[in-house]
Amino acid sequence: MQTPNNQRNNGGGNLSHAHWKAFYFTEVFTEIQRGKRLKKADHSEGRTPYISATALNNGVDGFVGNESGVRKFSNCLTVANSGSVGSAFFHQYEFVASDHVTQLKREGLDKYAYLFMLPLINRLSEKYSFNREINDNRIKREKLILPATQTGEIDFTFMSSFMKEIEQDILKTTLKTFKDRINVNKCKMGGGGNLETLPHS
Repeated sequence: MQTPNNQRNNGGGNLSHAHWKAFYFTEVFTEIQRGKRLKKADHSEGRTPYISATALNNGVDGFVGNESGVRKFSNCLTVANSGSVGSAFFHQYEFVASDHVTQLKREGLDKYAYLFMLPLINRLSEKYSFNREINDNRIKREKLILPATQTGEIDFTFMSSFMKEIEQDILKTTLKTFKDRINVNKCKMGGGGNLETLPHS
């Protein structure tokens, strides 16, 4: 069984970090708040994403225009309490949260640190089910094993840097594939643009 200390991500990022430590959700996130119930019949037409307990479409279950009687969040994670229990997503945009999801937020975190934690939080789906939902008390007792600094604090800097490296690896691979396809089409059509003008990462 692999531990976080010796894992290596297939995308190229290296998870070799000297210190890992278990932290309660309440230590990781400064805001843990469930959304508010909004019955289907009370939905008004609008363009704000409505996040509920679905494992599809980044948790978006429709769009609403409700301004009162709802809870809006942004730049945070959500985890499904029921339905597709444990399904977690990152939302950089403003959204309305149903009572079937809980917001997880820490002020000042960038998207990369959130994305690092996302697959770890998704593993809650292995522990909970439709018959055993994630309630407010249970989620506060959950822990995440995360990189830690020499002083025992969460190493958000490492988490962010790691995900940025993964992003760059993906961009480089995608750009190479894009250029290769243009080269093939250029040969088939007997012409085309100059690939040297394409940006290099």
